Amino acid sequence: MDQPLSKEAMIRKIKAGEAAQVDFYEADLLRADLAGVNLRDLELVRSHFVLADLQDSCLAGANLSRAWLIGADLQRADLQGANLRDANLEAAVLDNANLEGTDLSRANLRGCQLCGANLRGADLSRADLSGARLDGADLSGAVLRDSILMETQLGWVNLSGADVSRARLDGAFFNDETQVQGTDFYNCNGLALNLGLVLAERGANGLDQFRPPVETNGLGTMVQAQAAG
Repeated sequence: MDQPLSKEAMIRKIKAGEAAQVDFYEADLLRADLAGVNLRDLELVRSHFVLADLQDSCLAGANLSRAWLIGADLQRADLQGANLRDANLEAAVLDNANLEGTDLSRANLRGCQLCGANLRGADLSRADLSGARLDGADLSGAVLRDSILMETQLGWVNLSGADVSRARLDGAFFNDETQVQGTDFYNCNGLALNLGLVLAERGANGLDQFRPPVETNGLGTMVQAQAAG
């Protein structure tokens, strides 16, 4: 029976382009320097990349379900179409990463940095993004149903056509540049009245409970909305 590879041997094989020969199941690659490596389409289930340097790496199509990527540096990494279901990415840095169509359902993304990331069409249902920074990220068409977005930074984010239904939004930050045209906020929780009114006016859906009653006097309607807040 073959002896498992040491951490150093695994890193050498990965950097030599022989990652397909490595058994990554529960592999411990703590703080490994793997910047720019190619791990496309590999089975990386339950692998440990805690605090690893994976900047500019290719993980497109890889299976990272239940993987540990706590504090990992994934800036500019290509994770398009990867499976990160149930993965732990707490405090990871994914600025400008490509996560288009990626499965991040039930993932732990607490305190993550996703500034400028491409998350178009990504599945973030039931993911925890509490305290995450998504400034300038593209989440158009993404699924965030039942996700936790408490204290999440959503300034300059494109949420057009995204599904944010039943999400927790307590303390979430939106600014004038957050795009919400066609975004579904049905049954979301924790959204302040005034913010709900603004998002509805910008074309968000599922916010009828925030809309003031229709009155013939436009000024009266505005006064009533302010009083309700």
